Amino acid sequence: MPIRGHQHLSPPSPFPLAWLLIGLLVPGTALGQTPLPTQSLPIRAQVCGPVEGKQENSSLPAEVTCVALEVPATPGEYATGLMGRSQLPPEQGMWFRFDQDNASFWMKNTLIPLDLVFLERYDPETSLHEESHLARIVTVAHDVQPCKATPCPTYKAGQPVDHVVELATGEAQRRNWVEDTVLVFSWLAPDQLGSGHSESELD
Repeated sequence: MPIRGHQHLSPPSPFPLAWLLIGLLVPGTALGQTPLPTQSLPIRAQVCGPVEGKQENSSLPAEVTCVALEVPATPGEYATGLMGRSQLPPEQGMWFRFDQDNASFWMKNTLIPLDLVFLERYDPETSLHEESHLARIVTVAHDVQPCKATPCPTYKAGQPVDHVVELATGEAQRRNWVEDTVLVFSWLAPDQLGSGHSESELD
């Protein structure tokens, strides 16, 4: 996630730099200290792949698998990300959207190891708000461990990206989502959303 208490060094372009201050909290290790922030966001989208005919590094057909995505939408949600969460289901992840941002992530205040999947839009003319669009994996940081003491290491793609998806550790390898794999991101229609979701939560 973006550096905050867990990740991103440079915020998505629509958000002011002040949001970086959110979440830079000392973990609560003793009674009376502020507990770690945590959140569980609505499932609003999914990502599936590999996309048939778009695999640049493989001549073998690959099984298509999908992950349901929580989607942060506000500076506070970006800042909190998966901080304080004790588990992340294997079929679920969190999707961070950027506008060609040199996104850097760290694992401060994060309790579980993660795979960080950095992607760029496969067709730059498409919008992240369209019903669906393709994206190519630039790199994957596998089994990124929680940071237990500062300074925390940071993780980035080495180039600007449009997306970062956080998965439970080992899920990228299990799904064979590797560099140059093309995935399709899709927003879910209101009738596809689970309980507690409403049309007003969609962009």
